[in-house]
Amino acid sequence: MRQIITKLLCLTVTALFLSSCATTSLVDTWRNPNLPVLKPHKVLVVGIFKNSDNRRVYEDIIANELNLHKVEAIPSHTLVPVEIKMGQQALKEAEKESGAEAVLTIQTIKVEHQTIVQPGYATPLYPDYWYPGAFPSWDLNGYYGSMRYNEPTYISSYEEAKIQVNLFDTRSSKLLWAATITTSEPRNIVSVSKDLAAIIVRSLVAEGLM
Repeated sequence: MRQIITKLLCLTVTALFLSSCATTSLVDTWRNPNLPVLKPHKVLVVGIFKNSDNRRVYEDIIANELNLHKVEAIPSHTLVPVEIKMGQQALKEAEKESGAEAVLTIQTIKVEHQTIVQPGYATPLYPDYWYPGAFPSWDLNGYYGSMRYNEPTYISSYEEAKIQVNLFDTRSSKLLWAATITTSEPRNIVSVSKDLAAIIVRSLVAEGLM
């Protein structure tokens, strides 16, 4: 009985883990100790993505979240159209035109395929035969006592993306703050962008940068 309970607990834990996989979470942050704390009032938000739709969504949602927290945030696609690649020159022109005190960049740096395998199991009580030996001698208690529990192998696959967020001081061009964030649903850009925006704001507040 203890073995059965243990197996069921393992499956429950695995199910909870799998249900929690679809998350966006902060891995670590860094703030430049050699620069004074800057609380920028105007920030240029730059999404560095090959897909122009991804760039627009990330920039708009993160800029909106910053605006809600009293920071004037400008999505770079309002200055550099999405069909134009955000190169160094385009970024400099957007930075100058925006008058931003800081530039916040967002970029996916790695996407990996993850697989979770929960082995199946079977309790060894149930006999491998019915006739002629086992069945004639069984009663209800004997049958109940020889019950066998079977669970198939459970396999779950998902993508995990690593996202790098950087905050640069436009006056010195130095990196002020950086964060590494992971998400297991990178294709759901709206959901990830909202989670990412909330994480960025919390981290900047915690570091005294907002």
